[in-house]
Amino acid sequence: MIRMSVTKLTLLATLLLLAVGCQQQDAAVAPPATSQLLVFGGSILTLDEAKVEAMLVEEGVISALGDLNDLQALAPNAAKLDLAGRTAMSGFIDSHVHVRELGMDAIKADLVGTVNVDEMVERLHMKFPTPKPGTWLIGQGWDEGAFASRGYPDRAALDAAFPANPVYLESLHGFAGFANGLALKAASIDATTHDPEVGQILRRADGTPTGVLLTLAQALVTRQVPAADAAQLEQAIIAGLNTMARAGVTSVHEAGMDGRDVTAFIHLAEQGKLPIRVYGMLNGNDDELMQHWFSRGPLSRPDGMLAIAAVKVFYDGSLGSRTAMLRAPYSDHPELANPTERITPAAVKALADQAAATGFQMAVHAIGDEGNDRTLTIYEDALAAYPNKDHRWRIEHAQVVLPNYYQRVAKLGVISSMQSSHAMGDSAWAEDRLGGQRIHYAYAWQRVLDNGGRLIINSDLPGEPWTPAETLYFAVNRQKLDGTPAQGWYPGQALSVNQALQAMTLGGAHAAFQEAMTGSLAVGKAADFIIVDNNPLTMAASDLAQLQVIEIYVAGSKR
Repeated sequence: MIRMSVTKLTLLATLLLLAVGCQQQDAAVAPPATSQLLVFGGSILTLDEAKVEAMLVEEGVISALGDLNDLQALAPNAAKLDLAGRTAMSGFIDSHVHVRELGMDAIKADLVGTVNVDEMVERLHMKFPTPKPGTWLIGQGWDEGAFASRGYPDRAALDAAFPANPVYLESLHGFAGFANGLALKAASIDATTHDPEVGQILRRADGTPTGVLLTLAQALVTRQVPAADAAQLEQAIIAGLNTMARAGVTSVHEAGMDGRDVTAFIHLAEQGKLPIRVYGMLNGNDDELMQHWFSRGPLSRPDGMLAIAAVKVFYDGSLGSRTAMLRAPYSDHPELANPTERITPAAVKALADQAAATGFQMAVHAIGDEGNDRTLTIYEDALAAYPNKDHRWRIEHAQVVLPNYYQRVAKLGVISSMQSSHAMGDSAWAEDRLGGQRIHYAYAWQRVLDNGGRLIINSDLPGEPWTPAETLYFAVNRQKLDGTPAQGWYPGQALSVNQALQAMTLGGAHAAFQEAMTGSLAVGKAADFIIVDNNPLTMAASDLAQLQVIEIYVAGSKR
């Protein structure tokens, strides 16, 4: 059995005619050069029910799938790729990432897992043992949700440890920052500084700042941090993309490009330097950027390596920092909550109207149930004039929703873009924030599918464990990497392996209007595939996080 394109059927006939005509030729004549690659000798996961023994790639495109003998006859001179019992599958599509940040993290202190300021200081000393006075020291990864539960840190230890260097520490999910005294001084923040309109400066009893800045208050300090130049920015992007490629990612959706990011990605694409595919989502909170792109229209390169066609809007805050917009008060410490609109509903509506008119996809960050409800209402209003539009608009995170959310997104065709790692990272405190009733409408992936909605699963890296193997493990097991809780956290919302793979491959391709090009192994699609050491459909679910990527191919070329 062979599945192939019309072109391959023609080629097969030509090859057979040539074979008959050349029967009397010298057998020692060298075969012609070929750009064909024959993949065989292991499992080939096509994400449909048909099982195939081999895959033929030609000029970067999958040209045939079928029995090994048939494909060998079809392309006798093809280069051979023997899987040796391993598995070939579609490359993962991480449909919500911050890849530039991932690359930039190489120059920051890693604070993931720290539980107090002393541990942060220790990590900073390890990363910057002899810093030049005046140099900014940057760290990333302290968990603002966990600290919000036990109490936010104070800068006293940072001040004592680094009296000659401004220090700024980014939180795990980006909704809080932690600065020492010199960094605050550089930003002119003291006891008399008023909170910005959207954001909060946490203070000691005497009114002096603790160093913790929530949501947009972070900008008071971050605008003082020296920015990377254009070359460093491109280096960070390439470093981030290569890191993801090694983990088995063949395509990413970059969530929230600013103007300098856009310039860097376009320049890299024009030079042929992007190692994997990039679908760009513009920073919708940047008015100047969006007016330029609404006038220009979406970008899509013929080689398929870069498209910029979506608008990423940051609407509310985060559940961990109690800045997400909930309809009812937070169940734990409502007096500490500061629900935050980072942009007004009217501004989001204006963006949605322009996106609908100019062909851009909307993707709104909404965490709380009130934030999600308002976003859906804006979508419904903006799309009312385009009842037949294939919009594929998205809600990023959809973390806590009202009970009617699931029917509304299914009816409207809105994609729920969710993160399996967030569910497990937040599981220690999420129910405290929400209470026993709302938690059933949080991180609820199966509810989306059960109601006929579209679901994509991604990492939102950097932050929580982000590799596709870990993302898959979290989605299927709803357990932390140490296997806890034993039965899984609200296991009724766990995905099957096949559901999770669909949400991490073909679902991501569909969400970028690229399902005809990538997302599964099918004839006519780009040969974006990876070789892994085990078959995720048959291996133990508890071992999924250990799935190892051996090789990665984009458009048939090994990366």
